[in-house]
Amino acid sequence: MEKQQVKASIFDKLPLLDKNRAAKFIIYGLIIAILFGMMMMVSRSIADNSGQWATLADQENELSYWNGDYGYNDFIERQEEIDRIQYWMAFQDVIFMNIARVGVNIGLVFVLVGFLSFAVNDKIDESTRKISLIIAGLILFMMMFTTLFSSISVSVG
Repeated sequence: MEKQQVKASIFDKLPLLDKNRAAKFIIYGLIIAILFGMMMMVSRSIADNSGQWATLADQENELSYWNGDYGYNDFIERQEEIDRIQYWMAFQDVIFMNIARVGVNIGLVFVLVGFLSFAVNDKIDESTRKISLIIAGLILFMMMFTTLFSSISVSVG
C-alpha cells in the first residue's frame, strides 16, 4: 500500500480552538492589554508631570528654608534629592513603557489567536468567520506597526 501525503494548508496548521476557549483567549488578551495599557498611561503621566512636581517641591523647600525650619546644608541636600527624584520620574517612562509595550503585544497575540480560531472553525457561520479573519488581520497590522515603528502611539483624550 502506498501512503499518500496530504499537503496541509496554513489554516490546518493554526490552532483550532472551540468557541468557548477562543472567546476566553480574546477576553484574557483584552484584559492583559488593558492592564498593560493602563500601566503605560500612568507611566507617561508621571513622566509628563515630573517638572510640575519638581517646581512644587522646590517651592516648598525654599519656603521651609526661609521659614527657618532647617539650615542651608539641609536646603541643598533637599534640592539635590528633588532633582534626583525628578530625573527618576522622567526616566522611569523609558523602562515601564517598554515593559508595557511588550505586555500589550502579548495580550494582542492572545486576541489574535482567539480571532484566528474563530476564523478557522468550521462550526461557525461564514460571515462570522470572515469578520473574525478581518479583525485578526487588523490586529496583526496594528501590532506590526506599533512594534516596528516606536513613534506611533494611540492616545485618548
